[in-house]
Amino acid sequence: MKTILVINDHSPEAIHAAKVGLLIAQHHHADLLLANCQTYAGKTLERAVAGGLYKDTGYARSENYLLDDLQCFNQSVNGFKPQISLAELSGAGEVAIAEFAAKNQVEMIVCGVMPDAGNPRSKLSNSKLLKKINCPLLLVPYGWEIKNIERMCYIAELRYCRLDVVTYLAHFAAPWPADVSIAHLCAKSLPEMEAKYAQTVFEQQYQNKVNYPRLLFTPVGERDVRLAVDVFIHAMNTDILVLVNQCFHFQDALGGSTVDHFPAHITVPLLIFP
Repeated sequence: MKTILVINDHSPEAIHAAKVGLLIAQHHHADLLLANCQTYAGKTLERAVAGGLYKDTGYARSENYLLDDLQCFNQSVNGFKPQISLAELSGAGEVAIAEFAAKNQVEMIVCGVMPDAGNPRSKLSNSKLLKKINCPLLLVPYGWEIKNIERMCYIAELRYCRLDVVTYLAHFAAPWPADVSIAHLCAKSLPEMEAKYAQTVFEQQYQNKVNYPRLLFTPVGERDVRLAVDVFIHAMNTDILVLVNQCFHFQDALGGSTVDHFPAHITVPLLIFP
């Protein structure tokens, strides 16, 4: 993974997501790009005359305080220290951000979301952004405990499961190393797959080609996708849910919500492939 882009609108959820982005960059030896996509509306700190230091009154912060905080935290940890850069994209729309991401070889975009709420601060639409980008979008719900990734779950119809997605997930999971589970839920319009045949398809089409030792197959008999999502999160302790935009189970997993109005029942990061 070369570069991770974090969308920053100076909201609490964006700050939270930036810390997740830094954690991923540290594990993947990737660069981190912090994209200021919204004009900072807070109060700017005054500079002290002597020593060129900030006068911190306790309530005002500089426009690039998040960049400063990330760099301080980056220097405090052992191991690889990503290069953290700032990109001023204030006022940029979905097309401009997608073009910027492609130009800078971004392999993941990270965006913070506030569960069960719209995003009045930002003018960006994650739904529209997913139609423009060629890399996955990681939506991080505010309040999720930042931690090392141990389990990822790709919710798919096995007969239409994308090999490129599985390959990406194996690469993403390897540094931790984390389990990657292909959770097969039969599409409503298709007949059930016989268990032995489904296992053969998994082994021949995915396990043998990806060759990741922690790649697992999880056939799910439950037809209620929303209920299955709850099981993945709360019973199986999944750290990241994975979906393909507008593919099988996408709308059902969101429970009638959209990625612009993040559903409260999804309490872990959601990685969406375009």
